[in-house]
Amino acid sequence: MSMYTLAKELFPPTGIERVVRCNFIRPDILNVIVSKATVLEVYNFTEPAQADQLPRLELVASCRFNGVITSMGVIRTSSSGQHGLDSILVSFKDAKMSLLEWSFSTHSIVTVSIHYYERDDYKQEFLNNSHPTEIRVDPSRRCAVLTFYGDRLAVLPFRQDEITIGDEDDASKKWPYLPSYVMSLSDIDSKIKNVIDMVFLYDFFEPTLAILYSPQQTWTGRLAVRKDTCSLVVVSLNITHKVYPIIYSIDHLPYDCTKIIAMPKPVGGLLVVSANALIHLDQGSSGMGVAVNGYAPLVTNFPLQDQNHFDIALEGSQHVFLAPDQILFTLRNGDMYVIELQQEGRSLSGFKIEKAGTSMQTSCKCALGTGYYFVGSRYADSMLIKYSTKDQVKKKKKTAPIPINSMDLDNELYGQAAEPAADLKIDKSKDEIEDAMDAGESKWQFEICDTITNTGPIIAADIGQRASNESHADFPPQHELVAATGSGHNGALVVFQRNIRPDVVRSTEALAGSDSLWTVYCRKEIIFEGVSQFESRTGSGTGEGDDDNYDKLLIVSRANNTLVLATSGDDLRQLPNSQFFVQGPTIAIGSILEETRIVQVYAGGVRLLNADCKVTQIVPIGEHLSVVTASIMDPYILLQLHDGSALMLKGDMTTKDVTVLSQSSILNTLPIKSCCVYADSTNTILTVKDAPTMASLRSSAKTFSASSKPSAAGTRTKTTKKVKKEATRVMDDIDLDLYGPEPDEEEEEQSEEEDAEMEASVGANDIPMGDADMADAQSKSKAAMANPEGHSTQSTHWCLIYRTDGALEIYQLPDFKEVFFFPHFDLLPDVLPDAPAHQDIKPAGHAREISEMVMVNMGTRQKKEPYLVVRTYRGNIAVYKTFQHFPTIELDAKGRPIDLTDRLAIRFRKVPLDVVARETPDEDDLDDRNNSVMDDDSKDAVEREISRQERRRQRRPKNLIPFSDVAGYEGVFVLGASPLWIMSSGRGLPRVHPMICDGKIGCFTQFHNLNCKHGFISLNAQGHMRISRLPSDGIQYDMPWPIRKVPMKKAVRHIRYHPTSQTYIVVTAVPDPFIVKDENNVAVHDGAAPAPMTAAGTTVTGANGTPTPTAGTAPTTADATPDGAAASEPTASIAAAAKLKSSGPGFRPSSDRQTLELVSPVTWETVDRYQLQEYEIVTSMETVSLESTQDASGRKKFMAVGTSFIKGEDSTMRGTIYIFDIIDVVPEPDNPQTDHKLKLLYSEEVKGSVTAMAALSGYLLTCVGTKVLVRSFEDNETLTGIAFIDVQIYVTSVKVVKNTIMLADAYKSVWFVGFQDEPTKLVMLGKDYNPMEAMNVSYLIENQTLNIVVADSEKNIRLLQYAPFHVQSFSGQKLICRGDYHVGSQIETTLSVPKIVLSGSDEGISHLTICGTLDGGLCMITPIPEKTSKRLALLSSQIVNGVQHPAGLNPRAFRLLQSKDRLNSNPVKGILDGDLLFEFVNLPANRQKEMTKQIGSGVDRVMDDLAGIAVAADHF
Repeated sequence: MSMYTLAKELFPPTGIERVVRCNFIRPDILNVIVSKATVLEVYNFTEPAQADQLPRLELVASCRFNGVITSMGVIRTSSSGQHGLDSILVSFKDAKMSLLEWSFSTHSIVTVSIHYYERDDYKQEFLNNSHPTEIRVDPSRRCAVLTFYGDRLAVLPFRQDEITIGDEDDASKKWPYLPSYVMSLSDIDSKIKNVIDMVFLYDFFEPTLAILYSPQQTWTGRLAVRKDTCSLVVVSLNITHKVYPIIYSIDHLPYDCTKIIAMPKPVGGLLVVSANALIHLDQGSSGMGVAVNGYAPLVTNFPLQDQNHFDIALEGSQHVFLAPDQILFTLRNGDMYVIELQQEGRSLSGFKIEKAGTSMQTSCKCALGTGYYFVGSRYADSMLIKYSTKDQVKKKKKTAPIPINSMDLDNELYGQAAEPAADLKIDKSKDEIEDAMDAGESKWQFEICDTITNTGPIIAADIGQRASNESHADFPPQHELVAATGSGHNGALVVFQRNIRPDVVRSTEALAGSDSLWTVYCRKEIIFEGVSQFESRTGSGTGEGDDDNYDKLLIVSRANNTLVLATSGDDLRQLPNSQFFVQGPTIAIGSILEETRIVQVYAGGVRLLNADCKVTQIVPIGEHLSVVTASIMDPYILLQLHDGSALMLKGDMTTKDVTVLSQSSILNTLPIKSCCVYADSTNTILTVKDAPTMASLRSSAKTFSASSKPSAAGTRTKTTKKVKKEATRVMDDIDLDLYGPEPDEEEEEQSEEEDAEMEASVGANDIPMGDADMADAQSKSKAAMANPEGHSTQSTHWCLIYRTDGALEIYQLPDFKEVFFFPHFDLLPDVLPDAPAHQDIKPAGHAREISEMVMVNMGTRQKKEPYLVVRTYRGNIAVYKTFQHFPTIELDAKGRPIDLTDRLAIRFRKVPLDVVARETPDEDDLDDRNNSVMDDDSKDAVEREISRQERRRQRRPKNLIPFSDVAGYEGVFVLGASPLWIMSSGRGLPRVHPMICDGKIGCFTQFHNLNCKHGFISLNAQGHMRISRLPSDGIQYDMPWPIRKVPMKKAVRHIRYHPTSQTYIVVTAVPDPFIVKDENNVAVHDGAAPAPMTAAGTTVTGANGTPTPTAGTAPTTADATPDGAAASEPTASIAAAAKLKSSGPGFRPSSDRQTLELVSPVTWETVDRYQLQEYEIVTSMETVSLESTQDASGRKKFMAVGTSFIKGEDSTMRGTIYIFDIIDVVPEPDNPQTDHKLKLLYSEEVKGSVTAMAALSGYLLTCVGTKVLVRSFEDNETLTGIAFIDVQIYVTSVKVVKNTIMLADAYKSVWFVGFQDEPTKLVMLGKDYNPMEAMNVSYLIENQTLNIVVADSEKNIRLLQYAPFHVQSFSGQKLICRGDYHVGSQIETTLSVPKIVLSGSDEGISHLTICGTLDGGLCMITPIPEKTSKRLALLSSQIVNGVQHPAGLNPRAFRLLQSKDRLNSNPVKGILDGDLLFEFVNLPANRQKEMTKQIGSGVDRVMDDLAGIAVAADHF
């Protein structure tokens, strides 16, 4: 029986691989653009408005591509350059690149062009591009090149002359680029092959490309025969005539050259980076280099300066310019070195190397103006770093955040280790002490300004039950996914939680049957000497002893009455003598007039009360009118009545009363479905006459860049005329012919003036409104940052109206002037533009999607942004973000231009959400929708629809509950069976997090009390009221899932959960010097003649040329002591390594010294550990259920650990099998978590590496070498083999289902083996005969069908099935491929969990697989019903053909099976793309209806299918 499957990304990748900086969104803001596998993110680099603040990165846009990003480049084209903006050029595998720009009209990334070079005549012998495609951009932005398929080079020229865009006479001139062409590097020089790197050089008249290549290859073992095989050629690209003259070339460079760096003026030329040396090359010079370690003289004959005492390894290093002549290199181990190129006059005199500190492993770097740079990493959190010298810090002498020590850069980011440092018995070696001394003397200081969290690489993961100290355990069991991530000292445990689980403070059932809850605070009136004053509210209630800051009242609305409770004490007590309206339900509660009056809205009117709960004013509505909902925003009260009309009240600070505004009758032109009042304290909602135009932003950006313009290197400021004159080189006739004359200073100034005039004219034509004062706009933004709480008296108020005809209207208060109108809001389009002419208005009665809306601020105290939140009739959520955009000129009915000065200069952009409603709509809603006639425009149909809307308004309360301070966050809480938190950290886009609950949440309010500070109160359908807090102890809510990152300060290799003790067993590793020893455990170097050693006190030349004494060498006693006597001590190994290091140049290898640690999930501290032997590496670890007489069930959970001894290729491989039990012990005083310990029950040394283990019917299955053995654990004392089978090469993973075994081989794909108990034997049932490097194996189960999930090294997933009745399976001997899918990320770990099925579904028992990737993401493969699969397959085709995909990439081509070898069979393509299908959720309503109509289905049916998929893996 076939299984229908779907793959979907659960958590996006987080490891940053590429970074560029440019002005992508606005000309006055610097943007940092990062790539994370298939995701592109754009950040704003915001400098602080105050001296005591730090700059930070704010996420503006995120875009997912149907392809993995391989490189990026920055281009300023003729189209984007007229706005002062840059474009980005993005390349993808195999040979594609796309030009992307920012759209002002849609506030999103748009594709300008896509360039495709994957033609058969280019591929030749290549099945795919083995080397990642790289983009290189000319510094003058004249062209870009793309390398692909070995020696192929695609050249994409860009237009330099300003032309009229959109010229109809010549269609080709409307594009910002010229036609691209492909060339072969062998056409330039026949010797060019095996290209290593290429880069464009600065300050050349024509685009000049430097190419580093290796015409003859060699390796370390052949250096005696062939060395210095690399060459460099510098070519001038004449794009017009396609002529490529060679300027100069240099041969005989070191064989281990890795990259080249273009050097800006005044140094010029280029810098060649090899593993052991740095070489500077320039035209007319033979080159100057420096050796950075002792291996350089051995591997190259190139003349080098000697600074090998640093022992620097430059392969894999990343660099960033701190100055034109200073480069900061970060090595693979995290060490940072500043290399300064010293000059004497115009020539290079030498190199100065200085250690600057220790950071983390990096994957990319980018300079951000003077004093800042960004570090991206795949192994740790990426950081925004501020750098300075100690001299600069001394000169400032002002209060500022204290810079961290350069060696403690990672301590501030990752916090303290999980256990005390004293418990870590690892001594520092001599090299680490020397590095610390060098770093302490460094003049550089670094400070972490901001971080971007990375959850990768996920090396291992397991699922455990969430532990908590809370006494209220009435919530359903909640699990958590814990992953081992990071590398080296950046290792950490990441706890993934899809749902928010609140910390319950108190629970009661006293308020059962309540409909709504509100908490309110009101300042008391104090009369002193006849003068009335009010108490002042300090801060926001964070003080410990300030009781007046807490909420005073809790108002509870019921069906027939209202309760008023006091919350000042420990208990909730009812106020008997309050003058609240308690004879019926309450509609809304709030405080106005600067929190001096309490407003109570009920069906018959409005009451104003003071802090003593005494009525000060009653405003009746009328006999025949009733209020159905209200919106309170100081000083306005907006009432929505049952007849679809609205009434506005405004408070007066002088009289402390409210009055009805007669102008509010303007709002009652058509029946109102939803309305709200919004107070803008962020200075975002501006009219056209108040908002700064793009021309003013460009002028401010030009003024700023003229004062401090970054160079092409990233940090170099604009040099003065004097420096230019000194740095001017003497140019001969050849240079003049080749590069052209340098422009005079007067010509440069004239050209800048012409550019300014041109841009001003273009801006005037593009923007119809006049320019605003940019300084005023900047002062407003800085004032907003200075007052982040938004308590400014200058807040503007706006009234939002959603009518029954689907129109959205915004009115300015208090004059009720319409400033925004959009007629089709019920369709929920991607962008909401203003339509001032009121064109294309539909008749009333066709709005059926939206049931409620609210506009709120989201963020924290530091940064808030306005968002429009919408809830549909099915409970789906849409969130719109405001962005600045000026309306275009429109004509009225008489053909006259409409005055737009008072219209809003904003639009709304829908934020993509990956959340589908998990609850079905009410039956009344379904009846209303089914009975409505879509195409009937008669008067009766309109009246019926309006009556149904009125009934729905009367019986349904609010489901969108704004909150202003819950754990410091501001956002919206969505009520329902699956409640949602919509919140933002102020640093990026809002996130939607579901909350775990045991029933439908019907009431919610924020609550601030002495016993529950900044918490909330919720009430479910069963009547359980809970006073709770939002967990904030290290949990980050600005990620797609709430996560918690626990730093371990060491590498984490494996993790497994032990359910009996509810603890985690973690394998950690620290570097340990590796010393090759013989069979007598004696270092092999000791047998040879002792090498001359450096005597104590001998001096070597330091980086500054001054003699520096070496650190103490190994003592004489250590030389006399045999190594075997202290082999078990780490200090002896380190001492031996130090002795060996001093005997010769270069580095000694290191191995992992691993330890088993028992970690408590309550405090995430290590409670016990077991250290393994030297060179012993854990290759497998599993929690196994083995037969045991200690448990009544006959089986017990043990921890099985398989290890391997890595001693080099000359040593015979051996391993060890350990069986551990976690026992209960008496905990330490004041530490109840230390009540468990590891107990070693059994260990056995085996001949071979123990690569995989699993439990099989009470037995232990072990994979040792090429044998798979089944062992019985008898009497908890010994392992006895009972069955075995031989496999081929290397078993990487094993999974067991009942008595069947799935084995993944590193080269021979998958084996499917059966186990027979009596007599005990293993039988091979079938295997896959296609070659595949299987890295991991798992399984899918649907009823009686089993599919094997295989993840290979090519980032693919394949589904195999044992089908003995299939014709092509040869009676089951061959596994049948049922599907293949390209993930795009390397899968390192897999977990199989039961599938969660929605109530009412007819699905049977199913299991799905969760995969963790090296990019930090999570994905799942799940079985789905056949009908759902066929329906979604048709929908997938509609989305592929009907939706414009980013960068013009084809989703189907991306998901095709990728292989470096030719396939023996065609791809099956049986797995649906869930990421593509979930784009349907964010489509406009009309597009959804069109697509579902094409496939013969309905929107509700498809949304139900997607909702079932969304909750399939919702265990966390």
